[in-house]
Amino acid sequence: MADQDMITYVAVGKDVKDCKSILSWAIENNVRGSRICIIHVHKPAKLFPLVRSLMTERKVRERLESGTQSMHAIMEEYFVFCQQKGVQAQTQTIEMNSIREGIVKLISKYGIRKLVIGSTSANHYKRKVEVGSKKAKYVCKTAPLSCQVQVICKGHLIFTREASATDTETGQSNLNRSRSGPSGYNNRVGSPLIECSDFPKLRSVTVGRNRSTPLAALIASFPERSKELSSPASPGDSSYSARSPTRPVEITLNGWNDRNGKALQYSCSISPPAALDYSRSSSTLDLAPSVVQQSPRLISSSSNISTSSNGAHNVVQERSLEEQLQQAMAALKKEALVRQRAEGYMIDAIRRAQDAENQRDNYIEELWISKEQETSLKSQLAELQKERDELQMERDHALKEAEGLKKKEEDSNGHMLELPEFSLSKIAEVTQGFHESQKIGQGGYGNIYIGRLQTEVAIKMLHSHGSQGSQEFQMEVNVLGQLRHPNLVKLIGSCPEAFALIYEYLPNGSLEDRLKCKDNSPPLSWQTRLRIAIELCSVLVYLHSSTRPRTIVHGDLKPANILLDSNYVCKLSDFGICRVLSRDRSSSDSVTLSHNTVPKGTLPYLDPEFLQRGVLTVKSDVYSFGIILLQLLTGKSPPYSIVDEVNSALLAGNFESLLDPSAGRWPLEVAQSLAELALMCSDNYRKRRPDLGTRVLELLESLRDPT
Repeated sequence: MADQDMITYVAVGKDVKDCKSILSWAIENNVRGSRICIIHVHKPAKLFPLVRSLMTERKVRERLESGTQSMHAIMEEYFVFCQQKGVQAQTQTIEMNSIREGIVKLISKYGIRKLVIGSTSANHYKRKVEVGSKKAKYVCKTAPLSCQVQVICKGHLIFTREASATDTETGQSNLNRSRSGPSGYNNRVGSPLIECSDFPKLRSVTVGRNRSTPLAALIASFPERSKELSSPASPGDSSYSARSPTRPVEITLNGWNDRNGKALQYSCSISPPAALDYSRSSSTLDLAPSVVQQSPRLISSSSNISTSSNGAHNVVQERSLEEQLQQAMAALKKEALVRQRAEGYMIDAIRRAQDAENQRDNYIEELWISKEQETSLKSQLAELQKERDELQMERDHALKEAEGLKKKEEDSNGHMLELPEFSLSKIAEVTQGFHESQKIGQGGYGNIYIGRLQTEVAIKMLHSHGSQGSQEFQMEVNVLGQLRHPNLVKLIGSCPEAFALIYEYLPNGSLEDRLKCKDNSPPLSWQTRLRIAIELCSVLVYLHSSTRPRTIVHGDLKPANILLDSNYVCKLSDFGICRVLSRDRSSSDSVTLSHNTVPKGTLPYLDPEFLQRGVLTVKSDVYSFGIILLQLLTGKSPPYSIVDEVNSALLAGNFESLLDPSAGRWPLEVAQSLAELALMCSDNYRKRRPDLGTRVLELLESLRDPT
């Protein structure tokens, strides 16, 4: 226990930068001669059920091993920090889902007496200093009372929970009292009351260190020695330690020779109060009751021992006394062994009782915590039920509207909605004759101008030479003219004579420009990026399933074709090379009605199988979607080799270093889950890519709201 008091345990977390201040404080305020032990509760990586169901066992194992390796790297960094401070430290780790419960378990497991723990916040202005974080509060409230807990915030001590004296001293005194003999003296556990070696022929006895006395004379002097031993002595008396009833009498048995004629000596130690009673007669040697019961012949024959020197030389009496003393020693050894076992049983019983009491206190504390959690959960459940009822009403209303829209669509027999057509002169008027100042975009397809037709509009002028412009113009009119979705760019009208398309104006431009912070625009936060990913997945699910058995595949999905309105809501555009696919009854995949020998699109986002075989499917859009997810995470543009980089970083446990710092601090679990989902979508083999409508959209929604 004393050795354990010399160890200061410091609880640290994954954030090495923050926890170094806690460790530094513990080293600077450490008692000289004590040691430092770093403890850490490793929380295994949390895998969302949907992510886990999409991953192979090997990937799950690699993910968990990556977390363990990261934990070892963190502990190594703490260890090196202690070495730099000139302190040799130990480390102890445990793996649990709850960090605060893991710390309490480590305290109980290693009998920790002094713990230093960090806190995320503290209020220095209140009269009563708060502990700070929930973790620190829980440890201070739940840890055994024998453990002193010191809470550190930003390198300063803000709270100390002292160890309870009743838990440390009282328990120890009870333990010492249980080790005391029946006569009130303390005896070492495992030490017999009389220790001696087997001896042959006994002639004289040496009492203490220097006085050698014939055995008969020693027996005759027992009454006087008993008076000395039983007389009171003060602690200041020089003879106090020798006459104390708690000190055994040291006896040296000598007076016989070995075969070579060399004198032999044997020693034994007798504890008088528990073993011998010298106060009855000068001619009688009385032993303890247990010895009397085991060796009755010793008492009956002790009266025959004469105090004269003639009796000491009598060989027969000498041998009889030798045998009787041997029997007495054996009996005392047996009694000491029984007493030692009884003391061991008593100590074990005390320890079990203490453990049971501590466990009972823990159960009571857990019961109170569970009751508080139950009350909180009941209130949350009531709120959730209220929200559920409101959402139920909204869903019913939405279903009614959907049924009405479906009925209207059926009545129109799938005909394209009527879009207004504008003349070339009208378009030239609103763009100031296609003036350069009105141009807001330019590409291989043509130019984009801003104008005003009741509201601000964006006018895309496709190239009129050849059949390319005509085909793209007709495809956009056919697709966007009959589809409506909150995340589809709205087509307001067209100008067939100039191959011009008129869209709603979106002031925040394309996702590509915002990821590059073009024109010094503010960077997109990780919350906005996650919402854009959800909206993009939603509109792709709509395109892939809205016209079954036919399906629309965009075919050129990339950040440049994803526009953002004033609220950064995602709007998918540019359907010039999209394809309308039909499901082949002999295959589970959708294929084009006519195979394109020359695939179109942008290389980093182009499906490898479509590039090699010329067969376009909905899984081609899934591949492009996966690459865009990796761009939202890393901000890398163009995204060449981005799949290999992210996969290697996840396996090595340093994925956090690839995240785009301009997006703010991603929650690591959310970012890792999003990266693993993106890698599955961007798999080289289309059969291994997930379906956006069944699992991916649901998983993205759960990442936005993990609760």
